[in-house]
Amino acid sequence: MALTDATSTTGTPAALGSSARRATFVLPADVKAVGEARRRVLERLSSWGVTQDGCDTAVLVVSELFTNSVVHTASRTITCSLRATPDQLRIQVADDGSCQSAPMPQRAGVHDEEGRGLMLVKTVSRRWGAGPTEDGDGRAVWADLPTHLRA
Repeated sequence: MALTDATSTTGTPAALGSSARRATFVLPADVKAVGEARRRVLERLSSWGVTQDGCDTAVLVVSELFTNSVVHTASRTITCSLRATPDQLRIQVADDGSCQSAPMPQRAGVHDEEGRGLMLVKTVSRRWGAGPTEDGDGRAVWADLPTHLRA
């Protein structure tokens, strides 16, 4: 897989259209819920016919975005949304608005145990960004990936 430098934007991503497959779930903002988020994404994408490589990449992105919401906000719940077309998969993780700062990729040192999550998201995504949730009360971080459907 060739690694690219994904485009980062602020605001709401472009709509995928009404024919996109959709799934949304809400979990407690707790590190114990990260594994459940990964399990739900893998289950849903597998049922949609996404390849194992596509599922693995999506699970990585969900894990990083969900963990960031848990660690860097005081949210009580986190909402994860999946939208898929034949060409594109959008993953969005939204908090309940308890943090005002925008997520920014960091440069982690060789011995640092943290600080690589958004760089991973940036590397495996076509585009990613952050902006207000639809209701304007929270922040949503999203990433667009290729869908990689099974033949």
